[in-house]
Amino acid sequence: MTSAPSTAPDRPDARSGHRAELHGLRGLAIGLVVVYHVFLDRVSGGVDVFLFLSAFFLTGSFVRRMEDGRPLAPVAYWARTFKRLLPPAVVVVLGTLAAVRLLLPPSTWIPSLQDAVASLLQVQNWHLIRRGTDYEAAATLMTSPMQQFWSMSIQGQVFLLWPLLFVLCALLARAAGVSPRRAVLVLMAVVAAGSFAWSVLSTATQQPVAYFDTTARMWEFAAGSLLALWPAAAGTGAGSGGSLSVRVRIVLGWAGLAVLVGTGIVLDARSLFPGWIALVPLLGATGVFLAGTTGSRWGADRLLASRPFSVLGDISYSLYLIHWPLLTVVLLATGRERTGALIGALVVVVSLVLAWLLTRLVDSPVRRWRWANAAPLRSWAVAGLALLLGLGPALGAQVAIERSAEEAERRAVADNPGARVLDPEHLPHPNADPDAPPLPTAGTVRSDWAALEEPCAGELAPIEGFLEDSCTMTEAPEDAPVLLVVGNSRVAQNAMALVEPAREHGWRLVVVRGPSCVFTPGIATYKGPECDAHNDAAMEYIGRVAPEAVVVSTTLLPKGAQPERVSPVTEETVPALLADGVDVVALRETPRLSADPIACLEEGGSAADCTEGLDLEIMPRERTDAATLEELAGSGEGRVYPLDLLPVVCPEEECPPLIGNVHVMFDQDHTTATYMSSAGWAADRQLTGAGFPW
Repeated sequence: MTSAPSTAPDRPDARSGHRAELHGLRGLAIGLVVVYHVFLDRVSGGVDVFLFLSAFFLTGSFVRRMEDGRPLAPVAYWARTFKRLLPPAVVVVLGTLAAVRLLLPPSTWIPSLQDAVASLLQVQNWHLIRRGTDYEAAATLMTSPMQQFWSMSIQGQVFLLWPLLFVLCALLARAAGVSPRRAVLVLMAVVAAGSFAWSVLSTATQQPVAYFDTTARMWEFAAGSLLALWPAAAGTGAGSGGSLSVRVRIVLGWAGLAVLVGTGIVLDARSLFPGWIALVPLLGATGVFLAGTTGSRWGADRLLASRPFSVLGDISYSLYLIHWPLLTVVLLATGRERTGALIGALVVVVSLVLAWLLTRLVDSPVRRWRWANAAPLRSWAVAGLALLLGLGPALGAQVAIERSAEEAERRAVADNPGARVLDPEHLPHPNADPDAPPLPTAGTVRSDWAALEEPCAGELAPIEGFLEDSCTMTEAPEDAPVLLVVGNSRVAQNAMALVEPAREHGWRLVVVRGPSCVFTPGIATYKGPECDAHNDAAMEYIGRVAPEAVVVSTTLLPKGAQPERVSPVTEETVPALLADGVDVVALRETPRLSADPIACLEEGGSAADCTEGLDLEIMPRERTDAATLEELAGSGEGRVYPLDLLPVVCPEEECPPLIGNVHVMFDQDHTTATYMSSAGWAADRQLTGAGFPW
């Protein structure tokens, strides 16, 4: 991470904005992030302080320009900023991709390449939100070695937005006849209040999303901006530290440091960030700001201005970039969940050395490059070249992996029949290659999500904002009957077994998918208000579209080895649909595994080694909702058609990782779209046998 680059010379006065103790505070903040990540597996609050510092320096620089009547020149600022930020980031991204390629299994390659692109484009935080990453999760093969770029992306987005806000403040100040400082104060107070309120609410209802959400973090930047307007904190009052006595400022400085260092030790608040709890480390940092330069040998500022903290501040950006991929790759490559003291110390030492080298060889030379700093266009050229050097290999490798997968899929009928081998009428292809690799390929299996041909459009286009990004459909004639699937990601994966039957019978398949959102309209879910609103919107969509049939999961299989049970939707929503004359396909949940089958195979296990027996106490032979479905039969104008795909996922009560040379599941919870697509014959046979009116 980096604070806002300053164009002022480095001299210890108020106008330059350079304060040695704050440079050391920057180093301390990142040092805490590293130590807490490596040894304690807790949130330190160091990232929050870094965001706070960034806005402090950025605001001070722009406010001084406004007060001096100088042009704000946001385009030139962006050029200088991204000219500095991108080259070190590109080096770390390419180095991380090389380590992933050499040390981690192929299933991590595509996700890592996608992370690389998102990181360089400053949108990694939104990419992680879409992926559903939980920051608290232990290191697994799904952990991103570039997850640290989430905060860099938020910072980059703010670096783009804040100069525009300052331009707005300058215009408003001129129109209203007030000082620019007052205009900035009012606007930043509004931003801080709105973002803080949203942060508290979002953290309480959807913390893993709030953690990466720019809007839930903007108040931390706004707080730094407000602090920059406070003379005592900015070092522009009556002496450093304003009117406070030296003794008070000494106490204030040490108290601030104690709060900052002790935040993660005293408070195990991982699930509380970035809500109100982030005020704690920011208040600690504010104490250091207000203490200022005490001139006392006993002041905390003397420690922060010392050589070790100064060096740590110099390499803080590089250290933040490097430590996470190094830590993550070590954990993933060794199969560990924690480093331990010895390996952890080695990770820290290597991170420090690599950060020093990256700063010395890349960061500092680019930042001080006179030719590039002479004109914004030259800075843009350097930033653009760095972006090209980073995106080129990442996008090229992704295309190569996807092309390799496409080539393998061309022979899928012969070499990868998948669930078709379970059909008693199946005949092996005479030209099948017994040594053909399984599908999805090793590089794409982790991303084998369900995907239909096109987004919902025309009369099937959702009106509700909650469904715009979650509704997809197959191609079909406009007057084709509609088979509408509603549910979470597990339901969407299993619904791929309906694609071919729907196409063959002239129906259109529509899938409305709510990630991690079990479809129980009218019933509060553990995912919170956003999921509840999505369910309500999906129910309204069903009523408006009036499909011929709706597919819902009528059983639930919670995580944590809990037995299958009847879903509330079976007793609440299904009767209402039947009463309205809508046929219901009652989909049974597929099993959850106790271990990741892809990881098992990549660690050298055979198909037999990685096969799990079906736990009949959790997933009984007869579906749990059978009696309920019988009671519902004939209860309305619509009919119920049970669909149970358990026999094709775990045939003969065994759950193998591969069937017909196709991966059945890509993690413990989700079937692969490729395998379920090959199970269309089984779904068609069950529904047709039950009298479904194709």
